[in-house]
Formats: sequence, C-alpha cells, structure tokens
Amino acid sequence: MRWILIGLVVIGTGCTSIMDRLTTDQYSKYYIAEIDVVDRDPKGLPAPEMQNTLLSSHTERVQSHQNGGWQVVGVAEFNTSSSTRENHLYNLARRKGASLVVYSKKFDRREQEIIKRREYQPGERISVNGTTVQLEGRWVDVVDVVTRVYHDYRATFLRPDSE
Repeated sequence: MRWILIGLVVIGTGCTSIMDRLTTDQYSKYYIAEIDVVDRDPKGLPAPEMQNTLLSSHTERVQSHQNGGWQVVGVAEFNTSSSTRENHLYNLARRKGASLVVYSKKFDRREQEIIKRREYQPGERISVNGTTVQLEGRWVDVVDVVTRVYHDYRATFLRPDSE
C-alpha cells in the first residue's frame, strides 16, 4: 500500500510539471516590470505569501502594502479564456524576488462559437442472412458548439522596501 501511495505522489508531481510546460504562462507573458531586477532560478527559493483579493479591491490592497513599507516589483494583467496555472504565478514571483503576491480574478464574459470540422467515420461490417458486406469509411461534417469563459486576471508582485 505504501508503494502505491509513493507512486501516486511521484506521478502527481510529474503531471503538474508536465501541465506547467504544456500551458502558456500568462503571468510571465503579460508581466510588466516596475523596477529592474535580475531574474533568479526559482528552484529552491521559498514560496511567496499569496493574498487573493477581489479585483475591485486589488488596488487598495496593494496601496496599503506600499504604505506599510512594501515595494512593487512588477504587475501582470490579462484577460483569457484559458486556465492559468498557480505554479506559473509562484515561479514568476520567485524569479523576480517577490515575497508577497496580491492576485485577483474576475468573471468577464461567456462566448459561444460554432466550430465546423471534418471527422472520419470508419466503415461498418453488416451481415444479413449469412451474407457479410463491408461498407467503406467516409468523412463527415460535424458541428460543435464551443463555450469559452473569459476572466480578468491581475497579479502584483511586492517585496520589502529595504531590499
């Protein structure tokens, strides 16, 4: 039983790493530096403190931290229908030397789109009264309705002002 649990942990860790590499890192893609910092290797660095807040109070939360002696390292803002990875947010914060991240997410809109595609349907084998006939496969048009849900994302990366 113990080996099964260890195997699940190893597989689960590997899947997370693989998913991080397969998805677009939206936080890095839309990152805007407020101050110039030298990127660090995120491996082995401590995880930053994460504060999830409503998008409507995001600016106020960041301002209160700045009034308390924190410095904004950079920000990332974007709108997307694809899912974001929490590891991307953690790793960007580590690379930029941020020890505090204020982040927000807000529903924006839902859109539907009709997608037309071609799909191959393999032939069938039909038997009637002892006679078997092989029908040929064919390409058919298929219509799918794709629903995309968009969200606004914002993340502000901070560090103590003394650094």
